[in-house]
Amino acid sequence: MFGFVAADAGALSEEEKERYRAVYCGLCRALRDRYGQLSRACLTYDLTFFVLLCNSLHEPAETQGASHCVMHPAPAPPRPWARSAWTDYAADLSVALAYHKVLDDVADDGDLKARAAERLLAGAYERARACIPEQCAEIERAMAAIRTIEGSRRNSAAALSGDAEATCIFPLSADAADAALAFDPDAAANEFGRMLGRLFACNQGFWAEAMEELGRGLGRFIYLMDAAVDFADDAASGSYNPFVALGSDSEAMRATLALAAADAAAPYEHLPLVQDAHLMDAILYSGIWAQFNKAYPPQDALAQNEGSPQSEPPRN
Repeated sequence: MFGFVAADAGALSEEEKERYRAVYCGLCRALRDRYGQLSRACLTYDLTFFVLLCNSLHEPAETQGASHCVMHPAPAPPRPWARSAWTDYAADLSVALAYHKVLDDVADDGDLKARAAERLLAGAYERARACIPEQCAEIERAMAAIRTIEGSRRNSAAALSGDAEATCIFPLSADAADAALAFDPDAAANEFGRMLGRLFACNQGFWAEAMEELGRGLGRFIYLMDAAVDFADDAASGSYNPFVALGSDSEAMRATLALAAADAAAPYEHLPLVQDAHLMDAILYSGIWAQFNKAYPPQDALAQNEGSPQSEPPRN
């Protein structure tokens, strides 16, 4: 469900790109050191954003260096990396979230690749649960709740969507839309947002409330973005998807996602962020839209500007 919170490379300077890669590589090294080489498969840019955010907010001591990477062997030059205490926490979260994503894949279709990944990550997850027991309990609770919501909605969604191909083109009738609202299409997205908000709030001190609000909005955005990108596949397979259930078109999805992105941006704009602020802006204001714009190319520049904010609002 992750993989959407990445930087808009075109908005970054060369120095910012190098900084972004260093924090990303630092997270990769933390995964290796804490969970072994195979855990590097859990690496995402989403948690790299979290590390940048926490480093900027709390300004912890940071270790930097340059090392050869197994993914980029010699004669490639050593790759710069940067780590802090927040990098280690993000590594723990990476393993926990990746493990439950694999469990979700197994529950969906029992794919052999997913089953193999589950076995490979099981030991790492047990170590993560020892490091962050409360957070893992929250992930377990939330993912179980989401599976229950999606399972109970699947039949209702199929009945409401009718012909999957037709709902991509024609909106639901008023009666059908009322029925769709009755089963709360936001329930699973809200649950995922609640979970990410609680993970973001951990150990944030004075900023816990704002970080929880940011995580809640970002989590809801991630869930809905995943649904938007998977719309065609889910419509064909009958998998639960809130946008398929409501017969949404690309513009309706874009509008819903814009509201979710705004919910994440509001608390972000009030955080006292200085270090890497422009780099994080290039993630939260434009980078998060990359996969949507690839799946649903805007018809023209005006549509793109209206649908996915490219400008960076001033900080208050």
